[in-house]
Amino acid sequence: MGAFSGANNHTTSGNVGVAIIAGVGGDLAFQNFSTDADGELQVYLTIRGDLAKQKIDLGALPAVSGTFNIPFPGDTDISFFDTVVIAQGETSIGTARVP
Repeated sequence: MGAFSGANNHTTSGNVGVAIIAGVGGDLAFQNFSTDADGELQVYLTIRGDLAKQKIDLGALPAVSGTFNIPFPGDTDISFFDTVVIAQGETSIGTARVP
């Protein structure tokens, strides 16, 4: 599992793992996730955490704390994307490497 770390003066912690379901897609499994950020938060799959480059928008973060799954599309080559970014607008508030 990858461990979250905060960014841009935000505290973000927890872990993320990947579960791939052949032919369907998969899930990012968030465990013990927590952030001090509030408001609309988005989840992205990125390359090295760079929001300016190619990214996949996985939608709104369902909670600012807890354990939950976020699905990703079946046509996503997860090996191409290596970092999950939680962002508020275009500002990263936390990142974790995808194992």
